[in-house]
Amino acid sequence: MQPAFEQCKAGCSIISLLTNLEVQVFDDKKISQLYYARYDLPAVLAQLKQNALVHILQQTLAREHIYIFRAPFQLEFLTAGVWRAEEYQGSIVVGPYISKAYHPQLLNEMGQKEQLPPVMQRQLQQYYNTLTMLDEAKQHAIGTLLMNIFLSDIKSVQMVETVLPLADEGEGKFTYELEQNRQLVEKRYEHENKLLHAITQGDIQQLKQAHEDLQGLPRPFRHPQAPVRSMKNLSLSHNTLARKAAENAGVHPLYLDGISGKFAIQIEQAQSLGELDALYEEMLYVYCTTVRDLAQAQYSPLIKEAVTTIRLRLNEPISLNDIADTLGVHPSYLARTFKKETGMTITDYIHKLRIDEAKYLLDQGNVSVSDAAFSVGYIDANYFSKVFTKREHMTPQEYRKRKREP
Repeated sequence: MQPAFEQCKAGCSIISLLTNLEVQVFDDKKISQLYYARYDLPAVLAQLKQNALVHILQQTLAREHIYIFRAPFQLEFLTAGVWRAEEYQGSIVVGPYISKAYHPQLLNEMGQKEQLPPVMQRQLQQYYNTLTMLDEAKQHAIGTLLMNIFLSDIKSVQMVETVLPLADEGEGKFTYELEQNRQLVEKRYEHENKLLHAITQGDIQQLKQAHEDLQGLPRPFRHPQAPVRSMKNLSLSHNTLARKAAENAGVHPLYLDGISGKFAIQIEQAQSLGELDALYEEMLYVYCTTVRDLAQAQYSPLIKEAVTTIRLRLNEPISLNDIADTLGVHPSYLARTFKKETGMTITDYIHKLRIDEAKYLLDQGNVSVSDAAFSVGYIDANYFSKVFTKREHMTPQEYRKRKREP
């Protein structure tokens, strides 16, 4: 950004926050220097806005005037020159907005003219409903604000209204761009669905392949001038989608809530695209491995509750009778059903979970073997070592030593 426009940043940000409108500053060569946006425009409106900007930036702006440019289809823009003394530096454009309620017939005519499919016509109508409406008094107030921010020596505001012509470009170019955009959106959604399917299956290899395929597509940056914010928004939405995919696979929400919350915080705290890329890849991997390790979709409601009960009480003394009492069933029925569905006895399953958790603690390197044993529910460290050795074919001390070696 050119130094001459540094002083405009605060004013543009204030206008965007107060009006909920897009604010963009261009230099005298028509190059965008500042951009603030509150929401995204669909392809049709974005094209109309771009066509309007082309005409607006060709206008000669007087120093003491605020301009209202009316584009086709009732889109309007407030524009003023940016000056340093008597020298023209560029222009500031606020909008698009509408100044009165649109007639539905207007959108129908536009949709027919651009040969839009019905689904995009509905999308267009929804976005028109979100456009900020400014009456004459509000337009004058924003004009006064512009003048006071960028031209402090101007005492009164003169509003000049100008109607912009229709775009010179033929319909062919827009139709081509619309088709290209449609194909890109379809490809992106196809690969995202593959990612979510891989998470649901707990399939790491499938996840890697889907992620590599998605990396080859352009990123859907909603705010091109703020790529980090765009990537954060995309990562947060994928965090939610991945959480739901894992939940649909049978992972208990109790585990997913902590994962989702952790990544939501880390995403907001990230400062660069590189950091967000690494977080995104880690997030997908964590959800996928969580499904692989914790999914219970194939279990009956009784066994799902049994598994959840075991995990919640893993650090306590727990037995078959304790779990059966909690669930209100006969111990022998629970034992028989658990073995049938999981292929393991409840005792073996408890040992497996406890040893897996103990391995995680020993990997940290700052926990003694006896502390690790106590933390996962073993009162006797010698018994813990015996169970650990039987499952892992090495003692806890040997495991920790091997993990520390290069």
